[in-house]
Amino acid sequence: MKKISSSSKLLLCLFSCLFFSANAFSSNIIIKGNERVTNSTIKSYISNLNQEGVSQKEIDEALKKLYESDLFSEVKIYPESDSVIVEVKENPIISEVKFIGNKKIEDEALQNEISLKKRSVFTKSKLQSDIKRINEIYLKSGRFLTTIDPKIVPKDQNRVELIFEIFEGKTTKISNIYFIGNENFSDQDLLDEISTKKSKWWRFFSSSDTYDSDRVEFDKEKLRRFYGSKGYADFNAISSIAQITPNKDKFFITFLIEEGIKYKLGNINIINHINKFDSSILEKEILVKKGKTYNSELIDKTVDRMVEVMSEKSYAFAHIEPVLKRNKETKVIDVDFVINETSAIYIDQITISGNTRTKDEVIRRELRIQEGDAYNITKINRSKQRIENLGFFDKVEFKTKRVSDSGFKSDKVNIEIIVKEKKTGELNLGIGYSTIGKATANIGIKERNLFGTGQELGINVQRSSLRNTSEINYTKPYFMGRPIDVGFDLSKYELNKLSTLVYDQTYQGIVFRGDYAITEFLKHQVRYSYSDQTVSNVSSGASQNIKNLQGTFKTSAVGQSFLYDKRDNIMNPKDGYYISLSQDYAGFVGGNVDNIKYEGSIGYYAPTFNDDYILKFLMRGGMIDGIGQDVRSNFGFFLGGNNFRGFEYAGLGPRVLSTGDVVGGNQYYVGTAEFMFPLGLPKELGINGILFSDNGTVKGVDNINKIGANVTDTGSLRSSYGLSIAWSSPMGPIRLDFSKVAKRETFDRTQTFRFSFGTSF
Repeated sequence: MKKISSSSKLLLCLFSCLFFSANAFSSNIIIKGNERVTNSTIKSYISNLNQEGVSQKEIDEALKKLYESDLFSEVKIYPESDSVIVEVKENPIISEVKFIGNKKIEDEALQNEISLKKRSVFTKSKLQSDIKRINEIYLKSGRFLTTIDPKIVPKDQNRVELIFEIFEGKTTKISNIYFIGNENFSDQDLLDEISTKKSKWWRFFSSSDTYDSDRVEFDKEKLRRFYGSKGYADFNAISSIAQITPNKDKFFITFLIEEGIKYKLGNINIINHINKFDSSILEKEILVKKGKTYNSELIDKTVDRMVEVMSEKSYAFAHIEPVLKRNKETKVIDVDFVINETSAIYIDQITISGNTRTKDEVIRRELRIQEGDAYNITKINRSKQRIENLGFFDKVEFKTKRVSDSGFKSDKVNIEIIVKEKKTGELNLGIGYSTIGKATANIGIKERNLFGTGQELGINVQRSSLRNTSEINYTKPYFMGRPIDVGFDLSKYELNKLSTLVYDQTYQGIVFRGDYAITEFLKHQVRYSYSDQTVSNVSSGASQNIKNLQGTFKTSAVGQSFLYDKRDNIMNPKDGYYISLSQDYAGFVGGNVDNIKYEGSIGYYAPTFNDDYILKFLMRGGMIDGIGQDVRSNFGFFLGGNNFRGFEYAGLGPRVLSTGDVVGGNQYYVGTAEFMFPLGLPKELGINGILFSDNGTVKGVDNINKIGANVTDTGSLRSSYGLSIAWSSPMGPIRLDFSKVAKRETFDRTQTFRFSFGTSF
């Protein structure tokens, strides 16, 4: 047997002493009252206690740590003989959190804001904090009389049910808004610019007339922008004061402002500090001119345009600063656009917030930037535009924050995308009235963001004395994770002989389609369609060309479309243009109809005085060729109703005079001009006027439609004009169209008024 050395014996002795010491320490701590929390967890908080005599300071420190853990409602620590006794009373676990009396704010919204959750530990400090937070939420919504009464219902196994009983109270409205210091603009001028509004009866669907401190602060910035765009570069919003009446039912807001003097523009220069860059290419991007009134808005837009051009020229990290040189005596401002090159900046993290319903991936797949990419303002602006074009959000905001590294700014930035979701479900109702006494009604329901996935599903039904139509449309974007949108359109309609068309007609068909992007702005669609159309029960007195339509026609067709879209927003365009071309070939396997159809359209939008006044020009047209077959009337083009105001559906074009039967034409073209303008009502009402004019015709009839019938096909120009009232109401868009026909044929059928209504959910 080996002998143990003296040094080994010494180490063994020390180890034994430490071992027994540790056990002696552990055995001197006696824990009582714990049910869920283990002894080892409690001991981890009180490791400062010494087994050989415990000082009051050590006890106080241990008590503090145990209370800070939020695990216990009561704790006692005291020495007893050779031991230290730790008595605890555990905080209860929350079995359920409920809200009672909250009608204006949903449970989910409140639950997301509080810290006490189901299965979390209940503490009085968290309860007080949550009551304060709920009260803040109600204050934000203008309900200053809200009271919150928490009720704690004990349950078995040391659990509690937490109930927030809420009395919401009435909203505290803004009775009046005052401005002090404005000499060059009236109070009404300034009221039109800010988002905070005085309480009026028509604002029952809006919260703009309830007090919100954040909104008032934002209004100070809006006033600065307004004055800056009118020449007042020295404007200062000194303060905003909110006063509430003693009974907390009314607010009075006062803005104290200093207008300063109005400047004109002097010399405008570009100062370039980047070697080998020709800054002369930026001169055409300057939107301000010498001698004109100073306009901060146009200067900001000039900087944006310059940055975008430089980004496209591979100068993604250029910094352009407008330096203002004021001369208060002459009231002139010289502007230097100073261009400096900064160090390369890269994107570290991209985060998304505000999307409680829409999934992150729906937003991320529209981005033209990724983590690790170079910071590129052009791609960022395009990403923002693509997210806005989804139509799922009221607001999309990109915030950039420089990443700090050990207190120093690094070459990385984080981008936070903040969205505010809007209702994407639509319920559309339409009513039309024509000169021959025919009424049309339609109802449609559509969800453009199904389950937050970006998928679209729509159902529409139309009923009239002329036709009954049913449609189902479905689109799934990014099919199988690829940038391809696939979908189908299923439709069915019936025409009966009680209408002006003296025969019965049924139609049912389906279209399968796929869309993908060729370039950033150019899209291509391919599709296949199959339809079955039957014409029967023709009246004996019908014209021969109508009788020639009898039979069943099966159409099997393939088609494609190209869309080049440079509009600023596809949902509500105010600037830009688009070009669309399509081609469909019928004669594919399984059909008995042969033809080829071409259609195209061009649209152009331009703001005039400002974004409230919009010009729109639209041209569209098409032609169809029977490829050896005559094109039958029901496969031709029809104009009127929605696609040509002032005329009823199929109200203009070739017609059989003796019977009034409509004949579809082989060619059509329509030109539309519109001018949208405010009606002088408060902006928040969202009511605009639209002057419009539609001009065009449909013509061209093949022989099969002329046999035994006196078909009149003049091909003459038709023209209409009128006024539309468009209201973006809280319930949805409402539109009234009043039309007057300027050019027509005597056999055309007109429609002087149309009403349409839609709502969102």
